[in-house]
Amino acid sequence: MAKVFKRGKYYYFRLSVNGHDTWKSTHKTNAEEARAVASAMADAHGGRGEVEAFFQALMERIAALPETDRLEVRQRLARRLTMTQHTLSLADAWQAWCDSPAKGNPGNLTVMRYEGHWQRFQKWATGRKLEFLHEVTPSDADEYSRDLWRDKVSPRTFNAHIIFLRAMFATLKSPAGLLENPWAAIKAMEKRTQGRVNFTPEELVTLCRKATGAMRCMLGVGLYTGLRQGDVVNLKWASIRPGKIELMPRKTARKGKTVTIPLHPVLDALLQERRAQVAGEYVFPEEAALYAREATAVSKQFQTFLEGCGIVTTEAKGEHRQRAIVRKGFHSLRHSFVSLCAINRVPQVAIQDLVGHGSPAMTALYSHADFEQKQAAIASLPSLAFEGKI
Repeated sequence: MAKVFKRGKYYYFRLSVNGHDTWKSTHKTNAEEARAVASAMADAHGGRGEVEAFFQALMERIAALPETDRLEVRQRLARRLTMTQHTLSLADAWQAWCDSPAKGNPGNLTVMRYEGHWQRFQKWATGRKLEFLHEVTPSDADEYSRDLWRDKVSPRTFNAHIIFLRAMFATLKSPAGLLENPWAAIKAMEKRTQGRVNFTPEELVTLCRKATGAMRCMLGVGLYTGLRQGDVVNLKWASIRPGKIELMPRKTARKGKTVTIPLHPVLDALLQERRAQVAGEYVFPEEAALYAREATAVSKQFQTFLEGCGIVTTEAKGEHRQRAIVRKGFHSLRHSFVSLCAINRVPQVAIQDLVGHGSPAMTALYSHADFEQKQAAIASLPSLAFEGKI
């Protein structure tokens, strides 16, 4: 049993650490309790004690370090303690995620966005000398979220980064030997909807009159079908049947859902005119090729066209935004299509089927419209004058 002596309120004992004698307080006022504590601490320092005693001794050693070194030592030891037989380096994590079937089946553009999110985090983590996924702590995740927000990203972008990192760490939990998901407690930023808005009737008239060439026909397809830009640009002649367009929207292709859209007389005339001028598989071959190389380039072309028509497309950037907010673009034609249908009292069931909502929750709200209902809906849309020629 270790010898103790009382100094002031507590009992102390002598302990040899690295060949040097030091006096340790037991923080006990009872002699018997003090001797038990002293013996446990002496055994720990001598390599004979229980785990708890070793831990207490370790914490005392850390407390004796300079304040500037304590946090780094604690973090380093914590990472070593949480290390398991399964480890995954940050350098190998991206490929491991790509190879994992647990990630689902995201599209190519989505994967490209995810890779950008990962590269930003990996660069930040490497700067903090993190090497493995299991070394990333909730404290690290919190600090990264702060660093991301300091970059003045929008709430939507902030949430996209955090949601992906949370999902990625969940997917790699087993191969990385993770005991917890460090991103679980990071809250999403509240965001205000800043989506596209529809064109006014006056703006639609201006666009239809000034559009020429492929832009003219693309404008007609977008306005009279409500299709998204990617589907319009990649529209094939094989999808155009007598009196209708049948295709599987790219956004919901994984669900295997095909939409059927009756042809408005104005659009039918535009497509016949286009067919006489363009050969090949695609209705818009040059734009389809450009979209494959850089999808945003097609969007920029349309934005340039809008600005040339005197239409204001953006709002001044708000707080935590690096760019101005785009409020009018090609997607506004989809909003205009829905708006025109509503103005002309088209039943909600027909609108829902025409635009091909991909959300199961949205689809469940309505029954399905038959072709006659949709045909009547399209026919009710106004016939805007396309005065240009291809």
